[in-house]
Amino acid sequence: MSIQEEGIKAEQWILGRFIKRGIKCFQPDAISLENGEYILNEVKHQERFLAPPFDGHGLPLWQIKARLNFQEKTNIRCRLIVKEKESNLVFWQWLDILEKKELKDTNGIKPRRIYNLKSFNKAEIKDFI
Repeated sequence: MSIQEEGIKAEQWILGRFIKRGIKCFQPDAISLENGEYILNEVKHQERFLAPPFDGHGLPLWQIKARLNFQEKTNIRCRLIVKEKESNLVFWQWLDILEKKELKDTNGIKPRRIYNLKSFNKAEIKDFI
Protein backbone atom coordinates (compact mmCIF):
# COMPACT_ATOMS: atom_id res chain seq x y z
CA MET A 1 0.00 0.00 0.00
CA SER A 2 1.39 3.42 -0.97
CA ILE A 3 1.75 6.30 1.49
CA GLN A 4 -1.12 8.08 -0.28
CA GLU A 5 -3.38 5.03 0.03
CA GLU A 6 -2.46 4.68 3.71
CA GLY A 7 -3.31 8.34 4.27
CA ILE A 8 -6.68 8.00 2.55
CA LYS A 9 -7.43 4.90 4.63
CA ALA A 10 -6.63 6.79 7.85
CA GLU A 11 -8.78 9.75 6.77
CA GLN A 12 -11.69 7.43 6.05
CA TRP A 13 -11.19 5.77 9.44
CA ILE A 14 -11.34 9.04 11.42
CA LEU A 15 -14.28 10.40 9.41
CA GLY A 16 -16.14 7.13 10.06
CA ARG A 17 -15.38 7.40 13.79
CA PHE A 18 -16.67 10.98 13.91
CA ILE A 19 -19.86 10.10 12.03
CA LYS A 20 -20.48 6.99 14.15
CA ARG A 21 -20.33 9.15 17.29
CA GLY A 22 -22.61 11.85 15.86
CA ILE A 23 -19.80 14.39 15.46
CA LYS A 24 -20.48 16.69 12.53
CA CYS A 25 -17.54 16.87 10.18
CA PHE A 26 -16.48 17.46 6.60
CA GLN A 27 -13.23 17.10 4.74
CA PRO A 28 -11.90 20.31 3.18
CA ASP A 29 -10.32 20.03 -0.26
CA ALA A 30 -7.74 22.77 0.31
CA ILE A 31 -7.15 25.52 2.83
CA SER A 32 -5.12 28.41 1.48
CA LEU A 33 -3.55 31.49 3.08
CA GLU A 34 -3.97 34.45 0.73
CA ASN A 35 -3.21 38.07 1.63
CA GLY A 36 -3.11 37.11 5.32
CA GLU A 37 -6.54 35.44 5.25
CA TYR A 38 -7.32 31.73 5.38
CA ILE A 39 -9.72 30.42 2.73
CA LEU A 40 -11.56 27.11 2.67
CA ASN A 41 -11.60 25.91 -0.96
CA GLU A 42 -14.18 23.43 -2.18
CA VAL A 43 -12.88 22.03 -5.48
CA LYS A 44 -14.93 20.10 -8.01
CA HIS A 45 -14.03 18.47 -11.33
CA GLN A 46 -17.40 18.13 -13.00
CA GLU A 47 -19.46 18.55 -16.11
CA ARG A 48 -21.52 21.66 -16.62
CA PHE A 49 -25.21 21.56 -15.64
CA LEU A 50 -27.11 22.53 -18.80
CA ALA A 51 -30.21 24.71 -19.11
CA PRO A 52 -33.08 24.95 -18.43
CA PRO A 53 -33.21 27.21 -16.56
CA PHE A 54 -29.53 28.14 -17.02
CA ASP A 55 -26.08 26.61 -17.44
CA GLY A 56 -24.21 26.28 -14.17
CA HIS A 57 -22.19 24.39 -11.60
CA GLY A 58 -23.05 23.37 -8.08
CA LEU A 59 -22.71 21.29 -4.95
CA PRO A 60 -24.76 18.86 -2.88
CA LEU A 61 -26.95 20.78 -0.43
CA TRP A 62 -25.32 19.17 2.62
CA GLN A 63 -21.89 20.45 1.53
CA ILE A 64 -23.21 23.98 1.14
CA LYS A 65 -24.80 23.94 4.59
CA ALA A 66 -21.68 22.50 6.25
CA ARG A 67 -19.34 25.02 4.64
CA LEU A 68 -21.56 28.05 5.32
CA ASN A 69 -21.95 26.93 8.93
CA PHE A 70 -18.15 26.66 9.16
CA GLN A 71 -17.84 30.18 7.72
CA GLU A 72 -20.37 31.55 10.19
CA LYS A 73 -18.53 30.06 13.17
CA THR A 74 -14.95 30.81 12.06
CA ASN A 75 -15.20 33.81 9.70
CA ILE A 76 -13.19 31.77 7.18
CA ARG A 77 -14.85 32.14 3.79
CA CYS A 78 -15.45 29.25 1.43
CA ARG A 79 -14.65 29.53 -2.26
CA LEU A 80 -16.10 27.10 -4.79
CA ILE A 81 -13.64 26.24 -7.58
CA VAL A 82 -14.84 24.12 -10.50
CA LYS A 83 -12.45 22.65 -13.04
CA GLU A 84 -14.81 21.90 -15.88
CA LYS A 85 -14.45 18.45 -17.47
CA GLU A 86 -15.49 19.35 -21.01
CA SER A 87 -13.49 22.58 -21.39
CA ASN A 88 -10.23 24.22 -20.40
CA LEU A 89 -12.09 26.53 -18.01
CA VAL A 90 -12.07 27.05 -14.27
CA PHE A 91 -15.03 28.76 -12.59
CA TRP A 92 -14.80 30.19 -9.06
CA GLN A 93 -16.74 32.33 -6.62
CA TRP A 94 -17.30 32.79 -2.88
CA LEU A 95 -20.03 30.45 -1.68
CA ASP A 96 -21.79 33.22 0.29
CA ILE A 97 -21.92 35.35 -2.89
CA LEU A 98 -23.31 32.45 -4.94
CA GLU A 99 -26.07 31.97 -2.37
CA LYS A 100 -27.29 35.53 -3.11
CA LYS A 101 -27.39 34.98 -6.88
CA GLU A 102 -29.58 32.95 -9.24
CA LEU A 103 -29.75 29.30 -8.20
CA LYS A 104 -31.76 26.14 -8.70
CA ASP A 105 -32.15 23.12 -6.41
CA THR A 106 -32.48 19.71 -8.02
CA ASN A 107 -34.68 16.95 -6.64
CA GLY A 108 -33.94 13.33 -5.92
CA ILE A 109 -31.96 11.21 -3.51
CA LYS A 110 -28.91 13.48 -3.73
CA PRO A 111 -30.22 17.02 -4.25
CA ARG A 112 -27.78 19.61 -5.55
CA ARG A 113 -27.84 23.38 -5.74
CA ILE A 114 -26.86 24.73 -9.13
CA TYR A 115 -25.53 28.27 -9.50
CA ASN A 116 -25.79 30.22 -12.75
CA LEU A 117 -22.50 30.36 -14.68
CA LYS A 118 -22.96 34.13 -14.90
CA SER A 119 -22.39 34.31 -11.11
CA PHE A 120 -18.86 32.87 -11.40
CA ASN A 121 -15.51 34.29 -12.33
CA LYS A 122 -13.82 32.23 -15.03
CA ALA A 123 -10.38 31.67 -16.47
CA GLU A 124 -8.50 29.31 -18.71
CA ILE A 125 -6.93 26.49 -16.66
CA LYS A 126 -3.44 27.72 -17.60
CA ASP A 127 -4.25 31.22 -16.24
CA PHE A 128 -5.94 30.25 -12.97
CA ILE A 129 -4.04 31.40 -9.87
